[in-house]
Amino acid sequence: MKAVMLATVMFFLAGEARAQQKTADLHFGYAHGTATHANSWGGGAAFQLTWGGNSAPAKINTSLGADYMKQEKSGPSQTSASLDVTAQPGGSSAFTPYAGGSVSENWSGGSAKQWDGAKVGLEVLGGFQFKSSPDANLAWKAEERFGYVQGQEHTLTTRLGLLVSI
Repeated sequence: MKAVMLATVMFFLAGEARAQQKTADLHFGYAHGTATHANSWGGGAAFQLTWGGNSAPAKINTSLGADYMKQEKSGPSQTSASLDVTAQPGGSSAFTPYAGGSVSENWSGGSAKQWDGAKVGLEVLGGFQFKSSPDANLAWKAEERFGYVQGQEHTLTTRLGLLVSI
């Protein structure tokens, strides 16, 4: 169903697809478990493509990323590879909100690892980007994510980062 919705949006934005933008996303993250209240810290990077030009009513962002988080008090680590899809309003505003979802593959590590092998993770996310001017090559981002890794507790994750146009 999600693939059909994405394909439909891509069809309507096809005329604007040539105006895609490439961005490197470097971010720091803090996650809080909703049941154990365990805290984790880490960061990651992603490669993002923005589909749709400034005259499009909406833009779609797709990004492939990798993250590493380490739980406090010698807890386990978590490494993930993810695919995010978000939507944002068109135009070239300095302040741009966005929302979407993420699917990931996750591995637990360290002496206190929580599981063996890889597990799927799902998240919903929302945030905003801020550029000092429409032509700026740098933007700041703030983002909230809520989701879980299969068989694990839900987490609320805050990401703060820098977006660099490539």
